[in-house]
Amino acid sequence: MKDFKLVSTFFLLLLLLISCSSGTKDVREVRLTGKLVNWGNASKILNSQSLESDFGLGNDVLIQTNEAEEFELIFELKEPAYYSLGRNKLYLSPGDVLYMEVDYKDPEAAVFTGTHQELQQYLSGVAFPKSGSYLEGGRNLKSADITETVDLAAAVTQQRREKLQAINSSPEFQELEEMRLKLDQLNTILSMPVYGSFKDYWDYTESKKAEVLSGAKDALNEVSEGLMKDVYMKHPNFRDMLHELVDANLKAVGIFTNLRFTPFMAEYDEMGAFVTQLELNGLTAEMQNMADEFMAANHATEYKEMVRAKLKEYESLLEGKPAFDVIFKNALGEEKPLSEFAGQLTYVDLWATWCGPCIAELPAFEQLKEDYKDKPVNFVPVSIDTDLEAWQKYLEKNNLPKDHEYVINRLDLSDYKVITIPRYLLLDKDFKIITVFATVPSDPETRRLIDEQLGISE
Repeated sequence: MKDFKLVSTFFLLLLLLISCSSGTKDVREVRLTGKLVNWGNASKILNSQSLESDFGLGNDVLIQTNEAEEFELIFELKEPAYYSLGRNKLYLSPGDVLYMEVDYKDPEAAVFTGTHQELQQYLSGVAFPKSGSYLEGGRNLKSADITETVDLAAAVTQQRREKLQAINSSPEFQELEEMRLKLDQLNTILSMPVYGSFKDYWDYTESKKAEVLSGAKDALNEVSEGLMKDVYMKHPNFRDMLHELVDANLKAVGIFTNLRFTPFMAEYDEMGAFVTQLELNGLTAEMQNMADEFMAANHATEYKEMVRAKLKEYESLLEGKPAFDVIFKNALGEEKPLSEFAGQLTYVDLWATWCGPCIAELPAFEQLKEDYKDKPVNFVPVSIDTDLEAWQKYLEKNNLPKDHEYVINRLDLSDYKVITIPRYLLLDKDFKIITVFATVPSDPETRRLIDEQLGISE
């Protein structure tokens, strides 16, 4: 730890010297240096947690590291905002100068030196993921008595509140994090029924959940009072819990009966439905009609601007547009550009070992390879696994050819707007897009489309 403190202090002083020597520093500039630990194949990116980021429009910052996994970032920031780096949460402000060492596997092991370091250290201990639970995956659940969980949630919340109030931070940060504490307190109680089912206290159903939670009705309503404010939409945890706060099953037993979406929250919900369909299907004629209807309706200006931005993004993925070149690595460590498959029809399967629907489609994918082995078509399996050891073990267990099995960092597929998997790309022999939202291998439409492109008649 002593050596780390010396290194981090050196980097911080170096940044400060650079800042001072460069004349008047841009107060909107953020300067970060640090080291990533246990990152594996995970994306090295500082992810924006702004409202826009929920729709793929956040100001994310790519991190380039050296061989020692050290990095330096300088970027512009107009106002304080939440970010995530791996499993760590950050709250950055214009003018911040900060050194950090962040462990992908252990958020609380992070160490910060520099501007607002105490604030970042506090955030390293927030409940994870998203709106967290102090039940810690059920490990802290000791009985079927929900009042014990209510008491636990209140006690831990108060401990966290005391730590929050001891930080020298802005009123806005204090307000937003006080709201996070309420959400974590609520979520601890709300998650108790499902963890109780894991311990065989009961069989989990939505009606059973409501029945169990009715015993905590007063606590839930008291903590949630006054929670539906548009200002809280700045916080990613609040947006994540929106639907839980208006759940009809809970309202039926007297929980959250006074909570309602504001118009801005309702628009957010509608925007989310539109973007989800766009991410799943691409810019189809139906999606364009939905966009036209959204733009014609009485929506907030910022939402309309986001719709325009999303449509522009997906225009580059229309049929006939040039495919984006990306570089894979096979299981032997050899690089292979996607463009090397040009000259033949190419069907790309984007999958991962942890993706159940992906695994379910792999036999059908292998059957396609066998059935079209004498035809001018490539079948390219590309994993986005971050755990490369797990990927290699899967290939060995299933006797898959390591020279023709590929992996890529999900971040490198950003041009293809890969939000969920499985995802399938179909490119023509001239390396142009036919569709990057192709049907799954087991769907007869896949064979019909391949046959059509190859000129094979029934």
